Amino acid sequence: MPQLKHDWTEVVINVQHEMERLLGDYTSRKPPSVSFSPRAWAPAVDVYETAEEVVVLVELAGVTQDEIEVEVHGNVLIVKGERRDIKRGIRRSYSQMEILWGLFERSVVLPASVVTEETRAFYQDGFLEIVLPKAGRGTGHRIRVKGS
Repeated sequence: MPQLKHDWTEVVINVQHEMERLLGDYTSRKPPSVSFSPRAWAPAVDVYETAEEVVVLVELAGVTQDEIEVEVHGNVLIVKGERRDIKRGIRRSYSQMEILWGLFERSVVLPASVVTEETRAFYQDGFLEIVLPKAGRGTGHRIRVKGS
């Protein structure tokens, strides 16, 4: 009967240590220094309620008021539009790229039934505030965004 030169448990322990080292290397790597934006992005949104209203606040820095569309369908609010690259056409080399440009769309399920016809939208300093009065079921409705 052949004899093993090493105890098999030592081999298993060595393999385990090597796997831990490899996984540690993988998880500690830095992300690439340059990443590119996807085709569409979703802006940050806050949704809160008062006794009479549902309020949705959307962060849209760099988006002009004319590029924003707001719609309500049943209990879903949809905000969409486009943030255009302000330096379009200029040749440049990035060392970091985090600002997302292009088309965006964000859908939010509203926490209460609202009166879509009485919805108001205000845009100031890169924030879109949509105020939806609470009520019974509303139907689809497009909302005009007003400037400050």
